[in-house]
Amino acid sequence: MKVLIEGEENGRRFRVLELNEDGSRLYYDDGVLYTHVDAAGDNLLDYVSAMEAALGEPASVLLLGTAGGALATLFSRRGARVTAVDNWQTSFDIAHRWFQLPMTVECVKADAMAFLHSTSEQWDAIAIDVYRGTEIPESMLTSDIGSLLAKALKPGGIIVWNVADSPASRPAQRVAVALRLSGLIPSIVPVIDDHVGNTLVVCCDTRRRVIT
Repeated sequence: MKVLIEGEENGRRFRVLELNEDGSRLYYDDGVLYTHVDAAGDNLLDYVSAMEAALGEPASVLLLGTAGGALATLFSRRGARVTAVDNWQTSFDIAHRWFQLPMTVECVKADAMAFLHSTSEQWDAIAIDVYRGTEIPESMLTSDIGSLLAKALKPGGIIVWNVADSPASRPAQRVAVALRLSGLIPSIVPVIDDHVGNTLVVCCDTRRRVIT
């Protein structure tokens, strides 16, 4: 195993490793595995594959939370317009240098909630994977998060929120409640990733259209 880079910045410790046997690369942030891709830059984590499947084939994707950029890379390579938002510039630097994040991905350094408040754009799909270590920041679970996400979603679009815990866990239930408060109807989808339970909270847009 090769250590490609490691460091500490603003209290967070990060490492990028490369496995000798297959050239795959792993990104750890505060000891938590966030990204694993093969030598070609293709994703190897089950929960990312589950997010990919849930998101479908959108023409445009907003990703809140970047890590090594595996999901952003996947959709950009398919030709989707991808906007990646992260409040840590180093995550973009790591994704570009070590994980083959395409330059076509629009990288926005911003707090996810501040971005949602400020943007007037809309996307076909929104993926949320915002973490500090193993915790979802409290700022992401405010009463208006659902309405902000719905505002940024094109009619008929989809929202997929990754929760690094079981379906019955408090974080998964809090995410579902936060989305229900805005009238969205979330579905809870369990994911097993290397014997670790993740949960996807998925909302398809079912808002009624006014025909004129």
